[in-house]
Amino acid sequence: MAKEPRQSQRVNAEVPVRLEGNSGLTRDISPNGVYFVIGEKLEAGQQIHFSIEFDDPGGGVLYLDCVGKVVRVEETGGKSGVAATITQSRLERRASDAPPREETA
Repeated sequence: MAKEPRQSQRVNAEVPVRLEGNSGLTRDISPNGVYFVIGEKLEAGQQIHFSIEFDDPGGGVLYLDCVGKVVRVEETGGKSGVAATITQSRLERRASDAPPREETA
């Protein structure tokens, strides 16, 4: 089965990612997806809510809160390498210890 071409270019970026109480680091990111390494076991097809943290040039932290779907999971050094699509996202500033806000339908 041939792989579908990527919809957008990926950028190598190692930034913190938080997923339901666990944290890890991204390896790369694009407007449509992300690859990150985390200690939690995930399964392909699983819907996930996660937050990616970026330094705010004005000081503080920016959070990209995302809803996505796990596309692929790889074992890497006792952790899970996760490729996920980003289906919804919202960028916001908030206190660094505040949890991501839940999306309402």
